[in-house]
Amino acid sequence: MPAAAASFQTDAEPEARVILVDDDPMGLLLTARALRERGFEVLDFDRPGDALTAIAAGGVDCVIADVLMPGMDGFEFCRRVRSTRDGEGLPLLMLTSLDEDEATRRAYEAGASDYCIKSINWTLLVHRIRQLLHLGRLERETGRGRAAIGPVTPAAPVGAFDWQPAARRLRGSTDLFRLLDWRDPPASIHDRHLLALASPADRRALRRAMARMLDGGPAVRREIEVRTRGGRLRRVRVDVHQVVSTVGGALEVSGAVHDVTPRDVADATVYRLTHYDGLTGLPNRTWLLERLQRPRPTGSTGRLGLAVLDIDRFRQIGEALGQEATDRLLVELAQRLRRLTASGSSARDSAGWIDAVVNLRGDAFALLLDGLADADSALAIGRRAVEALHEPFRIAARELFLRASVGVHLGDDDESAAQRIGHAELARRAASAAGGNAALAFDPSMAGAGFDRLEMERDLHYALARREMSMHFQPQVDATDGRVIGFEALMRWVRGGQTQPAGTFIPLAEETGLVVPLGEWAIVESCEALAALRRRGHRDCTMSVNLSAQQLRTGQLPRVISAALQASGVPAGSFEVELTESGMMRDAEVAVAELTALRALGAGLAVDDFGTGYSSLAYLTRLPLTTLKIDRSFVQDIDLSDRSRAVARAIVALGANLQLRVVAEGVETDSQRRTLVELGCTLQQGWLYGRAVPLDEALAFADAHRIPAGVAMTEGDE
Repeated sequence: MPAAAASFQTDAEPEARVILVDDDPMGLLLTARALRERGFEVLDFDRPGDALTAIAAGGVDCVIADVLMPGMDGFEFCRRVRSTRDGEGLPLLMLTSLDEDEATRRAYEAGASDYCIKSINWTLLVHRIRQLLHLGRLERETGRGRAAIGPVTPAAPVGAFDWQPAARRLRGSTDLFRLLDWRDPPASIHDRHLLALASPADRRALRRAMARMLDGGPAVRREIEVRTRGGRLRRVRVDVHQVVSTVGGALEVSGAVHDVTPRDVADATVYRLTHYDGLTGLPNRTWLLERLQRPRPTGSTGRLGLAVLDIDRFRQIGEALGQEATDRLLVELAQRLRRLTASGSSARDSAGWIDAVVNLRGDAFALLLDGLADADSALAIGRRAVEALHEPFRIAARELFLRASVGVHLGDDDESAAQRIGHAELARRAASAAGGNAALAFDPSMAGAGFDRLEMERDLHYALARREMSMHFQPQVDATDGRVIGFEALMRWVRGGQTQPAGTFIPLAEETGLVVPLGEWAIVESCEALAALRRRGHRDCTMSVNLSAQQLRTGQLPRVISAALQASGVPAGSFEVELTESGMMRDAEVAVAELTALRALGAGLAVDDFGTGYSSLAYLTRLPLTTLKIDRSFVQDIDLSDRSRAVARAIVALGANLQLRVVAEGVETDSQRRTLVELGCTLQQGWLYGRAVPLDEALAFADAHRIPAGVAMTEGDE
């Protein structure tokens, strides 16, 4: 097989042209980059008027617009798009940080095709866009326009599958087997059982097309007729999404089967598309909202409740597995949750049961609870759901253990459907904040904390544009003579006149993906600060900047740093990047490749918090390091603890053997300073020397601690 065919991706809507409009520069940058990396052609605008001009020019497949924009908000923008000739039938997705019934209603009244909450779950966003494109195509094929079917929340294509050509084994989603009238399918089947449903001519043609594709030919998109196991004749289109070569060299294929049966059954197809998730086969959020708004049957006993379940650290799991295996994991997860429902278990619990499992988005699921005696009954079911995930999942020859956070809420009759979901979600967030792997019941006190977090996330999106971000600089000194040898650049955010703790907004920035553009901004600011130092004559000073490990995964870090160095005119050898060892070791192979490219520029690389993570020394020897930093947890009692001194001594020795600089951080007392010097660590930083301060104060500090060459400071000089 040609090397070029070992790994390639094709979308059901290749080269789709997307208009993206958002006045938030970070949101625009992140979303546009994510879509371009996934094969879309993106025209991005920060002003709605410019976007309307581009739409009027034609050639647009989909429009994505933010709701909160000055001048012309997303609702008005949507109405203007719909009023144009070419915009009437355009798929239009509205993005916002507002999760409110009123905002949702206004979006659909304005003509939005779909409305969803902003996040950096790019997989989910791409699925939503493809769903909109697919539904639009289906409407055109069946002669039905947007006005005929009303505003909907589309779901994924009819059925998804994964196929292993060598083993001839195939795994399919619930919707795939539902389409084929196949009840109780096994976890995997021999592909001949599915091929047997096609006519001999279609079967041969499909086999030839797949064989050509596996040999490096074009991707497959072919319509065939099948006779379902229920005897119905249906027409389907087979689309291959991805072919990858596994570590062992075997091929794995993933794709989708679309129901393109003629118009007489199009209504059922549209309903399935708009109310069910094509990957897992589960009902979606639209289905749940309609179900919660429906009156309960006469004679129902017990109360109705809801549980929202989210997988802890799912983003990291997805990054490690890749898209294909992640989708397979979600299918397995959905099947396991369905086994907890009343129809999937032997009997209903008298205190309540799970009536349905719903896929809200990606790895977020809802459990519709019924027959509940009280809130404790709902909580007990939530805990059973957590325990059900403790059994390992086996995906792509790996054994995975999942942890989940579950929030439960016993609904009141006067609550809207969205309020019920929102309260369960707040409880889920509280469970996650408490460490995860647990279930919590909603308490009204949770509402304030959740709202504050949403407000902070919204403000963080605008922090750079509002000039609320700044860099402060903490000196690093040579403890033998007091000379400033460099500075560490640290990010500060003043929000509403109050400085936010880095421990609060940095994790939020990492969770939302905003840490990437913030990191790029910090690199530019740090290089300019280094240039200012050099203009003051401090040409031997270095500048280090803390970055998130997420910066490595973009694949753009060397390019960003190279551009910043060139723009500021500072030498690469004076600039250093600091990353935590645990962050680098999370994806060590990627870290090695990216940081090797970074070192090729000449910039330095420091391992922050050294000794506190879970790194492998074998990997550390492969990383092109220049500096090790002794963590403050060892420094704080280094003058009192034999163990802390032993760790520091070992790090100093390791640095000497690997020819690396060693810097101790968190030095606060003269006793700590002297002990470190005795151990051979003379490069230090901490409050003993100075706190992180704005650039003008840092420049003045450097001027005041400029020691002439040849003049050393003795103990008596201090």
